[in-house]
Amino acid sequence: MTASAAPDNEVTLAPLSGAHIDSCVSLWNACRSGCRPLHYAPMISDTFTELFLSDASDRIVINLVALQAREVIGFASGTLRSGGEQGYITVVLVRDGDRRRGVGTRLLDGLEARLAAHGQPIDRYEVMFFNPVNIRWIVPGTDLHDHPNAPGVDVSCDGYLFLKNRGYRDVAYQNSYYLSLSYYRYPVDIESGIATLARGGIRIVRYDPHRHSGLNELFDDLGNDEWRRIVGANFAPDGPADPVLVVEDGDRVCGFTGPIRVQQSGRGYFAGIGVHSDYRGRGAGKALFAALCMELTEIGASFMTLFTGETNPARNIYEAAGFRIVRTWADMRRVL
Repeated sequence: MTASAAPDNEVTLAPLSGAHIDSCVSLWNACRSGCRPLHYAPMISDTFTELFLSDASDRIVINLVALQAREVIGFASGTLRSGGEQGYITVVLVRDGDRRRGVGTRLLDGLEARLAAHGQPIDRYEVMFFNPVNIRWIVPGTDLHDHPNAPGVDVSCDGYLFLKNRGYRDVAYQNSYYLSLSYYRYPVDIESGIATLARGGIRIVRYDPHRHSGLNELFDDLGNDEWRRIVGANFAPDGPADPVLVVEDGDRVCGFTGPIRVQQSGRGYFAGIGVHSDYRGRGAGKALFAALCMELTEIGASFMTLFTGETNPARNIYEAAGFRIVRTWADMRRVL
């Protein structure tokens, strides 16, 4: 007895294989157009393979395609972090003419089932910026000005309501900020604030590891080991040693931002900004961030993008420098 082939109109799910890559890339790029387009960056086969099919020690990537008459009409991908307690939903895409036929639901259900069955206990599914698979997106209305990570679900896309209607709940909102640096200058009030700080002995300078002290104490105060790791790697013997800006009071470091570098797309790199709790409320954060924008402009950055939480007070720093919100994302979760 032989198994009968699926009818031509039947939709089946299958693991992603190399034979599907070109079709998935075409589907991805098609989803970037239309009345409610995804603002992901254009995809090519090499990038798709690197994102979804490359081996990595820190994660497990699970991919599914939806097939009709052997043609790819949908794609979904999810991730497990090694030792993590959640499964991440990275993307669910369905061809325009095949939406609202239950294809997306089948892909999501199949992806969740495969994440749960992989052998690593999980208690929730999430769509948020901790996902180790980073999806690059484009600032609307720009010439491919990009950000290297989508920090959740774009609330303006169809996928947002799709997930809400399948049990996912909003847990936080992230705003993406953008500023063209083509003609960046210090805002007048920040320039005045820098002068006021200087009169009190507080200055914005480049970090000098031979002169400054207190950098580790600053990271202790900020409670951010990821910033400690980034700055430490930058100044390691085999690191790039890019400049880092600090707020100094004498030789004491009481704020930081950097490292200062320009990415291939022309984006000014931004790891984060932090000011010691003893020095907040004086405008040091706004002065420090504006100084970063100026330094990035001087070394050739054409724009900056970043994101921060809707309720994060740091947004006041970015808005004071002239940044505007260009996209809002929802961090979403479904608890098992």
